[in-house]
Amino acid sequence: MRYALILLSSILLFACGGAENNGDITDMNDATDSIPAIDSLAYFNQQIKESPRNSNLYYKRAVYTLGMGNLPSAKADLEQSLRLDSLNLEARLLYGNIQLSLTHVDTSQFHYDFILRHDSVNTGAMLGMSKIYALLNDKEMADGFISALLRVDPYMAEAYFMRGIIYRSDFYETKRQDSWDRAISSFQTAVEQDPDYYSAYVEMGVMQDEIGSELALEYYNSALAIYPESTEALYNVGMYHQKRGELNEAIDAYKMVIEIDSTWADPYYNQGYIHLVVKDGDIDSAIFYLTKATDFDPDYYQAYNNLGLAYETKGDIENAKKFYTKAIEANPEFQLAKDNLNSLMR
Repeated sequence: MRYALILLSSILLFACGGAENNGDITDMNDATDSIPAIDSLAYFNQQIKESPRNSNLYYKRAVYTLGMGNLPSAKADLEQSLRLDSLNLEARLLYGNIQLSLTHVDTSQFHYDFILRHDSVNTGAMLGMSKIYALLNDKEMADGFISALLRVDPYMAEAYFMRGIIYRSDFYETKRQDSWDRAISSFQTAVEQDPDYYSAYVEMGVMQDEIGSELALEYYNSALAIYPESTEALYNVGMYHQKRGELNEAIDAYKMVIEIDSTWADPYYNQGYIHLVVKDGDIDSAIFYLTKATDFDPDYYQAYNNLGLAYETKGDIENAKKFYTKAIEANPEFQLAKDNLNSLMR
């Protein structure tokens, strides 16, 4: 699951970045440099009002609105752009990337195929095809598109990142050491090509964390140097310390996550777990954090189970039964909660 999420999470970022590389967005940026950002949408609206048959204006407005987080508006503008000019390959690439981000694989493949029939060395479409085949678990085809892409542009950081994802997925399936080594090498090459490649640092950190290497923390910190408010990297730092018994450092990291995103249940759960099981037996603190976790994720069955343990530790058997029951309701296959509940029924 994480493999698929990594692939999809980078698609829209790539869409905008890829568009920027082929020159059109430079024109858009130049056009908006002299007006306040708040007026940029009005600027594009006026341009389109004056030239309603100009396909490229709809494409440029789509890039702008996508950057503002308005996916439906961007999608509608790209559809209009392609109705006006089916050969607007920049608009088609962005549209294909959006479709892939929505897991409309067949639609995105149609658009990438169209682009490559008209521009056989379009690196954006080749990268998109690689992502499609990776999602379909056809690693040979996925890597084939990466190889073709790198023959055109040997310095494209995202191509190396994608290759790292492919090799790492192969390692998880085959346990071949050479796939692990190639994944690490590919992520490293990605940051050599782009020293600000945040996601590559995170993925190298995750891999090093899995083998217990202290390099993991260095990579997470490199990611945080690029994106200091990354809840993902901060949470990984917390897990890194928690696994090593460095509990105060772990709690500090989780608290930083919550300062940025107060609705994410996992950092609350981990603090509750630490207080309940690992750190100091502070049951009231454990109950506080575990309750917060279930407030933000009502299906968090592990948190309900640990609330049951916390109340059982306090001698509050009725509440213990209540939360073990909630855990089972949230996940009827959760045997641990069933065992805990049954032990109180004897």
